[in-house]
Amino acid sequence: MENTVENAVQFLKDGKFIILADNESRENEGDLVAFGDRITPEVVYKMLNLANSLMCVPINSKIANRLGFEVMVKNSTDPNGTPFMVTTDATHEAAGVTTGVSAYDRAATIKLIADPTSKPEQFNHPGHIQPLITQDKGIRVRKGHTEATVDLTYIAGAEPVTVIIEVLNQDGKMALTRISRKGTNSDDHS
Repeated sequence: MENTVENAVQFLKDGKFIILADNESRENEGDLVAFGDRITPEVVYKMLNLANSLMCVPINSKIANRLGFEVMVKNSTDPNGTPFMVTTDATHEAAGVTTGVSAYDRAATIKLIADPTSKPEQFNHPGHIQPLITQDKGIRVRKGHTEATVDLTYIAGAEPVTVIIEVLNQDGKMALTRISRKGTNSDDHS
C-alpha cells in the first residue's frame, strides 16, 4: 500500500494505528498514532508493546478548556516546546477505571476525553494518561507530532483527540525516522 495522507487517514478511521515520521531536522523520530475516538484496549496494548515509551494524548484547546485540563508547568523549558498537561484518569463512576494503568483503563480514559459530552468531574488528576494541548493553528504554528496528529483528525472528521507514542529501538534509544520508517509496520500489528 502506498504511503499517502489519504491511506493514513483511512487506517486511522478504521481504528488502526500508523507511524508518523518527524522531520529529520527536528526530533527525527517516528511516533505510533491512533485516533482517540476509535481507540481500543487491544490497540493501546499493541502500541505500548511496540513502542516501549510514554503514551500521550494530544487534544485541542477547546477540549482542554471544556474538561478543565491544565498545563503541567506555566513556563516550560522544554527545547521542543512539548505542551504537557497534568496527567489524568477517568473516574470509576464515569468509565469503570480502576488503577488507571491497564490497557483497558487507558482506553476508557482516552475514549472519555474524546467524548464530546464528557465533563471535568469525570476525571481524576493526576493519572496515567498524559494529555498534550495543540496550538490552535496546528502545524502552521508548531511542526510537531502533537499538532500533526490532531490536524489528521480534522481531515478525517474525527474528534480532535489522538494517541501518540514515540518508538524506541530494542536498545532503548530513540528510533530515528529513517529506522522507524522501515522498522515497524502497523499493518502487521493492528
